[in-house]
Amino acid sequence: MRIHFLLILTLSALPFLRFSFFENAKQEFVCTPCGNDCDKYVYNKSGSCRHCNMALVDKATVKFSNYTPQQTCKKLNDPNVIVLDVRTVEEFKGATYPNFGRFKNAINIPIQELEQRMQELNAFKHKEIIVYCSHSQRSPRAAYMLGQKGFQKVGNMLGGASTWNNIGDCNKWIVK
Repeated sequence: MRIHFLLILTLSALPFLRFSFFENAKQEFVCTPCGNDCDKYVYNKSGSCRHCNMALVDKATVKFSNYTPQQTCKKLNDPNVIVLDVRTVEEFKGATYPNFGRFKNAINIPIQELEQRMQELNAFKHKEIIVYCSHSQRSPRAAYMLGQKGFQKVGNMLGGASTWNNIGDCNKWIVK
């Protein structure tokens, strides 16, 4: 009888405990990754970023890592790392000025086509994918999109292709 009473007392307190827990837990929102400084701002409610007007998303959903060009080039020594270039086809082929080149073996899917062509990357869902563009403004958004589609380990190269010149380890990976 005594155990029954304690069980009822404990169960009756659960709604209060759950309410108190969630009352104290505050959800944080950030700009949909856009590669600008506003990616670092944290908001306490949903809406739009006051700097770039991108939608604010739950901070916990932004799961990709950021890598410097040096860190990226070191990772390219691992043959299991997939490199995704989200620049336009013209940029990827070097047909625009300036020609930053591209990483050897990079897959080119322009950010504008990524949503529709995501299935082309499904075989790599459990591999590390490093995304880059020219100035690291498209690649953070692409990295976020991949995370939303269940890709497990996604990285974004900070600075983009415009920053990798004259980085010793990178030169062997760059095609111009």
